Amino acid sequence: MISSSDFFNPDYEVRRPGAAGFISLDVNTTPYTPGDQTQGNVTWNHTAGGLVQTGLDLTPLVNLTIDAQLAAYTRTSGDTLTFGRQLDVTTTGIIGAFGGTVTGLTNDVLGASAINSWASTATVGGLSLSQGVHYNVSFDVTAGAGINLNALSAANFALSSGGNPIENIDSIETLNVLNILQVGGGLATINFEFIAQSPLTELTFDFDAATIANVSLLGTVSGNQTVLQFSNMSLAPVPEASSLFLLAAGMLFQLRRHRRYA
Repeated sequence: MISSSDFFNPDYEVRRPGAAGFISLDVNTTPYTPGDQTQGNVTWNHTAGGLVQTGLDLTPLVNLTIDAQLAAYTRTSGDTLTFGRQLDVTTTGIIGAFGGTVTGLTNDVLGASAINSWASTATVGGLSLSQGVHYNVSFDVTAGAGINLNALSAANFALSSGGNPIENIDSIETLNVLNILQVGGGLATINFEFIAQSPLTELTFDFDAATIANVSLLGTVSGNQTVLQFSNMSLAPVPEASSLFLLAAGMLFQLRRHRRYA
């Protein structure tokens, strides 16, 4: 009913833009949400919070400007949803003897205390879920290489339709993905089973995560750092026990028949 290749579209990224000009160390943790993007029956809304920026303009003393930014980003790309961080250090002019200055400004943004947050909502239309039928939403979630999960304060998944929360078969509305990840050592397959209480033509999938204030516990970042990645999304009916029994019985019959004529 839903496959990864269709679900994680369109490809786009959200991160707070840096301020213009050259500033002293600035920390902005306000969530940034520029707007929805749609492809086919899927509409995504990405949010990313957490930007640390500093800069220096050494002209007219020397022809050199430095801008260092560390920003949280949320991205759909290919068949994945990624919560990550990006370090960008931009210089103009000749660095020369000021390499230490560039390194110092970079370390300033890396060492700043800033809560990072990520959220993504995917609304899928054109569905046909039948009332009373048992369904399962399944996806994989992986922590990035070297990520310390203790640096995360939360990671959650929830499902709704028309603004109404959907409970899974354990009467849980918001699934604690972080706990499952910690048990799985940074790798987990999430299953959210539910019974449709009415016919449904639309579902909304909510993913979110956040760090503690000391975001440096996430580990060293050089360029792009994946914090969490979601993939292999599927939505399908759960076979009834009777259907599974008949399938198993049929396979056993075929096996015995094959042996009889072998």
